[in-house]
Amino acid sequence: MRKAPAVVSTSVVLLGIWLSLTLSTDIQEISIGVVVSLIISISTHGALTGNLFTLLRPKKFLAAAEYVLFFLGQMVKANIDVFFRIFRPVIPIRPGIVKAKLRLKSERAKAIVANSITLTPGTITIDIIDDEIFVHWVFLPGGDVHEQTQSMVDSFAVRLEKIFE
Repeated sequence: MRKAPAVVSTSVVLLGIWLSLTLSTDIQEISIGVVVSLIISISTHGALTGNLFTLLRPKKFLAAAEYVLFFLGQMVKANIDVFFRIFRPVIPIRPGIVKAKLRLKSERAKAIVANSITLTPGTITIDIIDDEIFVHWVFLPGGDVHEQTQSMVDSFAVRLEKIFE
């Protein structure tokens, strides 16, 4: 059963979410959480998280921690940019969609790059087709737009390669 580690890690994550939402130590609440998380994990074959136990390896764990810190830094920078953009007398926007190459093999890593871009204010991922990602900008950066978009995509992808490939 190759999917067992993925099912177990998904179940653990879902149970953790359940416990953090209920904030209950009642045995019935915990039992319901265990049963529901197992049902979801088994029915999805652990697709939510994949095998998170690979993160127990120090190199992968450090790479994941680095990615989280990098992502949070990018999110803070983008929030500050959007904040100042909104509170100007005339909102400076110059929207556009730019295509970039996505050099990742893992579908999960591609999805994380797309979601990271979408969660960063001022940008949103429109689509991923094969190894191309389409990014919508609220304000297209000056200079070579394609180069800057590729740089942004690569900054996420390089860190995810260390985790998933």
